[in-house]
Amino acid sequence: MAGKAWRVFMPGDPKECRTNASRCADLAHAARTPELKQTLIELSRNWLKLAIELERARGLTDESLPELKRPK
Repeated sequence: MAGKAWRVFMPGDPKECRTNASRCADLAHAARTPELKQTLIELSRNWLKLAIELERARGLTDESLPELKRPK
């Protein structure tokens, strides 16, 4: 493994978070009570926030630790 650089592992997948956000939004649209609808909307927003945070963290990691990137 000498001479090979490794990428920092970042748990979580922004695409999966966005998929979960979309699903929560769909469920909110079909919710039968205002309370459930509000809860699902909040969950959707939180999934989107997480996706954004993961994307930012990956961007910072990619920029600040170039020596740890694995060649593509």
